[in-house]
Amino acid sequence: MSTSEQVNFVFRHQPKKRSKYGVLLTYICEDNAEMTRSDRILHPVAAFWLPFAYKHCSNASLSEVQQMARSAVYQLKLHIQYLEDSFGLSSHSVLSETTQAKDKEFSSNGKENFEPFLDVEDFSEEDDILSQFT
Repeated sequence: MSTSEQVNFVFRHQPKKRSKYGVLLTYICEDNAEMTRSDRILHPVAAFWLPFAYKHCSNASLSEVQQMARSAVYQLKLHIQYLEDSFGLSSHSVLSETTQAKDKEFSSNGKENFEPFLDVEDFSEEDDILSQFT
């Protein structure tokens, strides 16, 4: 792909307005001085997926991909801190306990068991909380 070619990406989703994704997309669609709609979408997507995209869809070197991964980890850690600060959460959250358990599993068998999102909570508790607002 030449540098002048563009990628066309269209995402259409129409959740009920009071569902958790309806509230989320309403928030994302609000443009304000702090952050544009594109930034609200692309920054977190890049933090989650950019290193994988470059690993699988480019000729980037291992060191370049590793640097992108370090940057993504840094961005995600900053956002975790921002969430904790914004909502009065302690830094000793369930996430850190889960990470410690994964670290022990990794170190005990010497290899990483990476299956993205398979053991992530299904947010059913959050759904229960959110259902009170509908």
